[in-house]
Amino acid sequence: MSEVTTAESADAVRPPRVNWRASRAMLGSEARLMGRSPGVLIWTVLLPVTACVVLASIPGVRETSPDLGGLSLFQIYQPILIFFTMTLLSVQGLPSVVTRYREMGVLKRLRTTPVSAALLLFAHLTLILAVAVACLAVMVVVPALVGAGWPRDPGGFLLAYLLGAWAMLGLGLVVAGLFRSARFAAGLGSFLFFVLQFLAGLWLPRPAMPTWLLRLSDVTPSGAAVQSLTDASLGHWPGALHLIVLAAWGAVGSHVAIRYFQWD
Repeated sequence: MSEVTTAESADAVRPPRVNWRASRAMLGSEARLMGRSPGVLIWTVLLPVTACVVLASIPGVRETSPDLGGLSLFQIYQPILIFFTMTLLSVQGLPSVVTRYREMGVLKRLRTTPVSAALLLFAHLTLILAVAVACLAVMVVVPALVGAGWPRDPGGFLLAYLLGAWAMLGLGLVVAGLFRSARFAAGLGSFLFFVLQFLAGLWLPRPAMPTWLLRLSDVTPSGAAVQSLTDASLGHWPGALHLIVLAAWGAVGSHVAIRYFQWD
């Protein structure tokens, strides 16, 4: 009797086995759904990638200017365009899909099947990272081949990108997990996207920002990520403040999302 009890206790504490077949099926299904929205792909992939490649191919855009803090227009906008895709998919795409599934009862039904609702989140996070990393590769490799140069500190560049991705995904999971209304989540995601892109320097480059706005940008995930990528591109290790800000956003966002995520 004690042996049976011990075996049952061991089974209870043993972590559940990952269902890789279900994971692949969910990934394939969600990827096909994403592919059926050409407008989303154009907005999130083709627009930033094309803009980055075009800017890199113009010699004048690669020339530094004292009015831009000794940087070129390309050096300013490459990091912003790199994070364009990650920001859009994290704070607008992910919340829109997850809240729509919650409203339709998909998450609640999935919790009672071997294909758990957690697999749905896993699939979307994986797709977001895959699309963002593919865009990153194109926006780094192609400009380098046409003369814009490679990031001079690749280790710092990669670290800044990964921490920035963690920060953005954590923020997106908070929006996706806390709000039941797909319409409200989509509106909030759109608002956050434009605010984050503004603070990243899309409309007003960071070197041209007034001091108070630059300080505000430094403590946001988009501003800290863009500055970290810019520093690494120029051969400097990203600043400790910006790396700490990104890690803090990622850690806090992930904790809040996991703690308060609503499945139904």
